[in-house]
Amino acid sequence: MGVSPSTVSRITGLETHYKNFNTGAAAMLPQQLAIVGQGNDDAVYSLDKYEIEGSADAVAQRYGYGSPLHLAALQLFPKAGAMATFPVYILPVAKGAQWVKAHGEILITGAAAKAGSGTVSVGGVDAEFSVAKGATAAETMAAIVSAINAVLEMPATAVVTAAAESVPEHITLSAKWSGALGNSITIEMDADLPGLTVAITAFADGAGAPDVTPALEKIGQRWITFVLSTFDYKSGSALDTFQTWGEDRWSVLQKMPCLVAHGCTDNYTTRTAVTDERKSDYINFLVTSVGSPELPFVVAAKGLLCDIVTTADSNPPQNYKGQLTGLKAGSDDAQENPQIRNQSILKGASNNIKSGNVAELNDIVTFYHPESEGKYPGRRYVVDAVKLMNIVYNCRLITESDEVKGAPLVPDAQVTTNPKAVKPKTVKGWLANLAHSLALNAIISDEDFTKENLQVGINSENPKRLDYVFPCKLSGNVEVISGDIYFGFYVG
Repeated sequence: MGVSPSTVSRITGLETHYKNFNTGAAAMLPQQLAIVGQGNDDAVYSLDKYEIEGSADAVAQRYGYGSPLHLAALQLFPKAGAMATFPVYILPVAKGAQWVKAHGEILITGAAAKAGSGTVSVGGVDAEFSVAKGATAAETMAAIVSAINAVLEMPATAVVTAAAESVPEHITLSAKWSGALGNSITIEMDADLPGLTVAITAFADGAGAPDVTPALEKIGQRWITFVLSTFDYKSGSALDTFQTWGEDRWSVLQKMPCLVAHGCTDNYTTRTAVTDERKSDYINFLVTSVGSPELPFVVAAKGLLCDIVTTADSNPPQNYKGQLTGLKAGSDDAQENPQIRNQSILKGASNNIKSGNVAELNDIVTFYHPESEGKYPGRRYVVDAVKLMNIVYNCRLITESDEVKGAPLVPDAQVTTNPKAVKPKTVKGWLANLAHSLALNAIISDEDFTKENLQVGINSENPKRLDYVFPCKLSGNVEVISGDIYFGFYVG
């Protein structure tokens, strides 16, 4: 306030104050991720929200090695390489009393004609083993069991099950957790074992789908921008719960938009059978790697790191093209052609391409595709939802600032000496600055349209209410390029 009003002696004072004259300059919404999932059946853990502090091992010690929560954390906080630079929280879910584990089998018959070795992959996690020349089937199975159980992050345990009636001795693999999710665990064998025959029975019979409501309630008023569900997107009513919860987060009073990611390794027919039935769902989306032997939620976790959430945090208007490095891609013949990928988008299902031996994100879209909006529904692309999140965030920064809260509200034409008074034209100026800043950041296009159509005014019935309309055109993204090359020959 400068010189005190009680001062009467001749004096000249000067005080400096910081004042932000760039009100309305766009700030990028900080991204935050929450993982909804379960630990191992053998682990005893709290259902409280838990923030990962950069260590997947800490997650394993809390929820069990090889649990869905541990395996998801391993992708976000790997032992080597880039890790999440945004906050990651865990929202644990406990298994239901009636849930059942999934089981798979490996049957070895014959005898090793020579020394050999191989790799057994369970849910994309590898275990190497070797056998000596002349090794029996029983000795080979024992070696495989030892190799599997020695890998901490393995999603299943293995035992040799004795022969019974018409069932020969075999390896039984049991998911480390109960529930239908265990049916997603794959079994693959890559081995040079002359004289030995390998037969694999896929994981099955896992039962139990979660109620994710208690977990989501633990988010409270924290602005989580993405949720990763580790559960099977095809199982139970979780999609409905996520959609209802997510729509409420986008509501006029919550104002904290969020999207929910699900992993997918299914082909076009399987995944679109789910997404095509959910035409109004703009909350849920798939992160897809067609035919991959990895666990689906592992694919999603890697995709969120490389690069959906990472890019949303650093450059919100950029669409996603990250490679799922370190994960196994599906076979070449499982990949989909451009026509199938196009149909997949039209039915609300994300897709991928394969670059060399690595799966790469291609089209990341929500399930949203109502027939009334034709080929280009407004809430299709996840990247557009992220742009809209940032606009919501910045409008909130302006309208919920201390300069606005409870300030005297007077008409534009009124003269006032109250430095705290707010006029509609003042807020309109801030929003106009925001439009310019959003355009500079390529989040919106045609800022002149926004400025010309901005509306800010005192409500006609409530003198304590300020209404505004901020119309904007989201920027596009380069998705389709069409060119023509004309050629001929020189004739002398």
